Amino acid sequence: MNNTEDNEEYELNKIRMQKMRSIMEAKKRAEQTQQQTVSIYDKIDYVLKIVLMPEAFNHLSTIKKTEPNVYQSIFNELVGQDIVNNIDYLITLIQKQGGVARRIPLDVIILLERQVKGIKSKIQVKRGDDMMDLGSYLKKD
Repeated sequence: MNNTEDNEEYELNKIRMQKMRSIMEAKKRAEQTQQQTVSIYDKIDYVLKIVLMPEAFNHLSTIKKTEPNVYQSIFNELVGQDIVNNIDYLITLIQKQGGVARRIPLDVIILLERQVKGIKSKIQVKRGDDMMDLGSYLKKD
């Protein structure tokens, strides 16, 4: 009778250990999945950090915090749907090549910002005491 109890105890322990092992493996898989699952926006930010000059990325980040609507328009202009769809492939290419050949300068971000805000560039010309924009100055002569 004692032998049967020992056998049952052994089998119960074996089942407990298998169950414990499967729980630990499931937990480990869940943690790995969570670490690997980076949101699409984090991936896009990573790519933008690499493709934009540092000052351009900083300026874009400031716009993101202060003017979300303007940021969204600039973001849509910079990041097309094809980039979103192929973001993992793009990240792989960047990592293999060690970066990008040419980075987007601050001027491009400022130009996009001005376009979104509807700001036209004005060149002011001083004629005597009068200030006028270049177009008016050229039409006068």
